[in-house]
Formats: sequence, structure tokens, C-alpha cells
Amino acid sequence: MEKFDWINSIYKYFIILDRINKQFKFLIKTMEYEEIEEHFFYLSTELLRLIPFTENKKDNSIFLNLKDGICLLKEHINFIESDLKKILQENTKTLLKIKKIRNKYEHEPHNVNGAFSTGHSSFSAMGFYCRNELVSIDTMELTYIIYDLNKLFDKIEKKINRIEFENKDELNQFNKIYIEKIKKIQIINYNKGYTRMPKNWMIKNTYNDK
Repeated sequence: MEKFDWINSIYKYFIILDRINKQFKFLIKTMEYEEIEEHFFYLSTELLRLIPFTENKKDNSIFLNLKDGICLLKEHINFIESDLKKILQENTKTLLKIKKIRNKYEHEPHNVNGAFSTGHSSFSAMGFYCRNELVSIDTMELTYIIYDLNKLFDKIEKKINRIEFENKDELNQFNKIYIEKIKKIQIINYNKGYTRMPKNWMIKNTYNDK
């Protein structure tokens, strides 16, 4: 493996995130029950490919799995561990719900059933029965995670751009091809279409609705 071949590998994760954003944009706007369910299942699976974590079931804490997925490239991207840990800490409850839905859907699809769904032009929510437990999740919760993933990958892209500028002679033909492919995705542009409410506002309104 040559010095900058990790760029070829990270491109695959850019593709995953690009697809997540495309699916998510559709999910926010759809009002069809079957489509909401389908896209939530897809996102629950794909997000965990970008944020590999392990759950401590004794206290529901989670920690980053450094021996899985994108974390295996941490020696080339010195901020990836800290940034992913921050996303984990700030979205623990949502990520645990995502994992529960994903695990049941992957291993016991017959025990995962949609309980309710709501959707309009800028928001959708879905409730799933995972066996007898009701798990609800909405697009606002997912926005926090996807928005921050886009910011992380924008940082990675900027790092790659600096490498291209400073180490151009050390890049092989395939490195150059994948750099151009990453640039074309323009991952940060997706964030222009997302609205994020302050989390304290979300907590306050959730409490007041009870």
C-alpha cells in the first residue's frame, strides 16, 4: 500500500454518506407510509457503517469501535476519532434507537413492524415495534447526526485537498482519480438544505408535549 492509498479507501465512505444524504432528503419530504418505513430502515443500517460503536447494556453507554469501519483509517486522519466520539456523545439516545431498529431488522425482520408514521413537507417520524417494544425516531434527530457527519467529511476533503497541493508528486494515478471523485460529491453542500433546531428547544418541547 502506497503512502496516500488511504484516499482510495476513504472514497467508499464518501459514497455511503452521499447516498445517506440523498435518501434522507427524500425521507424528509415524503408522506407515504411505506416509503417512510423503507427509508428509515435504510438509514439505520447505513449510518452505523459510518459510526461503528459498541453498547454497554448495563448502563446504556456507548463507545467508538476503533477496530471497525472508517476508524481503521484513523492513523491517516488524526481527527476522525475525536470527531466521531463527539457525535456519539451528543446523540447517544438516537444512536441506540437506530442500532435497536437495525439489529432487529437485520436478524429478526419479522419482529419489526411499523406502528405509526407522520410526514409533511419538512419533517417525518416513524414508530417501530421491535418485538413488543415501541421505538420512535424522527428526521430532526437524524439531522443532527447527518449534519455533523457531513462536516467531518468536509474536514477530510480539505485535508485531501492540502495533500494534493503539497504532495502532488507523491500521488499515484489512482490517488488523483479518487481525489477528483471526492471533489465532485461536494458533501458539505447537503447541509445547506437542513434545518437544525437547538437541542435544548427540542428537549423542552418534547417535555411540554407529555
